[in-house]
Amino acid sequence: MSTAQSTQINRHHLLALFRALQRSATRFSSYNFRHYFLRRNRVAFRDFLGIHPVGTPTHGQAADQASVNSFYSHQRDQLGVISRAATVNRMFEGERLVVERPRIITGGGGAGMEASAGGAGQPVNPKDSDN
Repeated sequence: MSTAQSTQINRHHLLALFRALQRSATRFSSYNFRHYFLRRNRVAFRDFLGIHPVGTPTHGQAADQASVNSFYSHQRDQLGVISRAATVNRMFEGERLVVERPRIITGGGGAGMEASAGGAGQPVNPKDSDN
């Protein structure tokens, strides 16, 4: 908090805080939490900084220094919360989701084999799958 009180918060400070929040959000082992916090941080900064499409009523409105300081201190507090939550989430890490686990596709038997039925290691019949 001493940084917010002793110096004026500028674009560089906000950008550094945004990057720190995004870095902390990527430390979640849970796919859903990770993507939720990445999206939440992006939306919070976009809304505060007035980054909206041209032609909308809120496009380009500048914030006064008091609201910038308030936003900055609130987001710094959130950084601590997200960092601690990510640490706890990694301690009790669960199994990876299907969307996180890439399916390795092995090559077929020769030229053009990948285009034929069952090529590239894909099962032809559901009963042939390894499930």
